[in-house]
Amino acid sequence: MLGSTSKNQEISKLFETVVDGGYCIGCGACAAVVDSPIKMKLDEYGKLYATLNEPVDKTSNQTSLGTVCPFSNEGLNEDQLAEEIFGKDCQYHNQIGYYLTTYAGFVNEGDFRKRGSSGGMGNWIVTQLLSEGLVDGVIHVKPCTPSPTDPRLFKYQISKTIEEVRNGAKSRYYPIEISEVIQMLREQPGRYVIVGVPCFIKAIRLLMKQDPIISERIKFCVGLICGHLKSIHFAEMFAWQCGIEPGQLLEFDFRKKLPDRVASQYAIKAVGWQDGQVIERISPVRDLYGWDWGQGFFKYKACDYCDDVVAETADIVVGDAWLPQYVGDSQGTNVVVVRNSILHNLIEQGITTGKLKLDHIDADEVARSQSSGLNHRREGLAYRLYLSDQKGEWRPPKRVQPQINHLSKQLQKRQYLRIQLAEQSHIAFKQAIDAKRFYIFVQRMSLLVLQYQRTYPHVPLWKKPFHNFKKFIKRLFFS
Repeated sequence: MLGSTSKNQEISKLFETVVDGGYCIGCGACAAVVDSPIKMKLDEYGKLYATLNEPVDKTSNQTSLGTVCPFSNEGLNEDQLAEEIFGKDCQYHNQIGYYLTTYAGFVNEGDFRKRGSSGGMGNWIVTQLLSEGLVDGVIHVKPCTPSPTDPRLFKYQISKTIEEVRNGAKSRYYPIEISEVIQMLREQPGRYVIVGVPCFIKAIRLLMKQDPIISERIKFCVGLICGHLKSIHFAEMFAWQCGIEPGQLLEFDFRKKLPDRVASQYAIKAVGWQDGQVIERISPVRDLYGWDWGQGFFKYKACDYCDDVVAETADIVVGDAWLPQYVGDSQGTNVVVVRNSILHNLIEQGITTGKLKLDHIDADEVARSQSSGLNHRREGLAYRLYLSDQKGEWRPPKRVQPQINHLSKQLQKRQYLRIQLAEQSHIAFKQAIDAKRFYIFVQRMSLLVLQYQRTYPHVPLWKKPFHNFKKFIKRLFFS
């Protein structure tokens, strides 16, 4: 057992580097350790973060909290973890990691595809594991009812029936943490599959190395290809433009499919209180201010220091097939990277029986489908690491090496502005909430957005988002 002095030093180091540096992703891995003094809380900007809940000397855990944090400098990195798990049976690709097989396609049975954000593959996989008796429960993110003390719309929960699993379909661009559900897992013996974004799956793998109960009970990890994580204000930004003010949101769908649009042009659906009544609003996302994912509104700082796009430590990964031959299908198409032989057999059986419509594609095509994210997390990250090192700041160790000369001045400016857009969006939105006027957010962000757009000279400034935005800008300014 670590002494209280040593434990104090260890926790102080974690907070001085990861938490105080702004690199906490709010995953809750440190809080999930047995007898951890850490709890997860929402900050004033709608982000989950680690905070000390009790004096350190009252704890008795023997696990180093730094070794389970996906952004500390103590745990194994993605290459090291993945090599241990998949190195013997899989090929390696320098952008998507290890793989057995790669596909693109969709679920061809039931309403999996209709209910999912894309091709329905993520929900189909965990449903198959449950129905085949390979797991007893699914740990995934599901809607929950907000309360005055906890405004969150989504949390990790455990599903043990097919219908419960189906209610967990779709993407959630929302702050989530695992400590609560990990405690539930400890109290409920069984075999589980967990679904998560790359840094969360990495955190689970690190926890599994430290905790024999977690290692025994989690049998499969399903990864979701990730752009970046958002604060709760991302959903509130869209809902506010639809007439539902912050704090009044009850339900939110980030990816409502529009049958007359290509897959990338989806809608949002917001349900919440307005003038004492519950209303529902649906809007194409591109008609709303802040839709451009590249601008990174409400992004966690940690996401700009992550080099894993394709959940390299997961047994299987699903994401959107942003490829020319698939993007025109409004119902959505997935890319799939398989690293586990049991899951590979399930998928091949699904193809044979006609339950799945999947094409075999090569690893390079999977990488091309995520080219924007990979460029940001590799070439862009190298530049951001250079900036941090020039300031002499602590930052997470990454597989990417710091560089500057590989990017043109224009691309350097674009990366710098993305950092500023993310940072300032949190501040500006809080100012808008305090003033109860959405237009303040637009005012505070407009100059940065314009500067960012100018780093794309081939896109005329009259085009979206300002072109669509002007049709309701007057309402916002006089609301």
